[in-house]
Amino acid sequence: MKKLLIRGDDLGYSEGVTLGMISAYEKGIVNSMAVMINMPYAKEAILLAKKHKGLCLGLHVNVTNGKALAPIDQIPTLVDENGIFISSRLRREQLAKGETLFNEDEAYLEAKYQIERYIEWVGDIPEYIDFHVLEVPELIHPILRIYKEYHVPVCIYDKCFDHSIHEQSMKQYEYYQHHDDHFENMFINGEYEMKDGFNLLVTHPGFIDYDLYMTSSMIDERLKDYALVTSPSLKQWLQQQDIQIISFRDFI
Repeated sequence: MKKLLIRGDDLGYSEGVTLGMISAYEKGIVNSMAVMINMPYAKEAILLAKKHKGLCLGLHVNVTNGKALAPIDQIPTLVDENGIFISSRLRREQLAKGETLFNEDEAYLEAKYQIERYIEWVGDIPEYIDFHVLEVPELIHPILRIYKEYHVPVCIYDKCFDHSIHEQSMKQYEYYQHHDDHFENMFINGEYEMKDGFNLLVTHPGFIDYDLYMTSSMIDERLKDYALVTSPSLKQWLQQQDIQIISFRDFI
């Protein structure tokens, strides 16, 4: 049987993003969402998410946006003098130069602070754990340590799932470059190839607000992701094809 998990990233990034994501759950087919626990709207996002018992809630470990939770003097390779994370733009420049981005032990410490805050605010461990922007060894190794230490039910990195699952997990962003509407046709016309068993699509649905506009390069894509995951045509097609919509809870 073909199964599709549509993951939503960046819950708590801003008010607009959060409200858009909750709407994408209520009106669409996104039922697994991960919260950026260090961002200013995270607590409000958790309160909204907890009203929906069917929503699978994870931790979106973030080391590129906003203020770090760990003490500044203990994570100098992650932050500037004000404790703000080095931006993803600068990190990509470092990657292009082949540089090491940051210290693994510091990344582990920050991830530990993030999961501890998640547990404090949610009242439980994350149902799954994933990464924001960067999937590099300096972050992957610490996150796998956190996953094992806290017995997080589901780890989505390709050491835990087959790498082929991730090959088309963000196929829609390539599709958006050539299409302005009817995004569901990516599935219907086979650009996204539904395989037997588990399939994954990583999305960032959300509404646009000033905080997002000033801090993120991902603007139009969030609106298009929202249109995709709330498309009545897509829901109808998935039902006709007998494709099961699942969440990370189905792996527990």
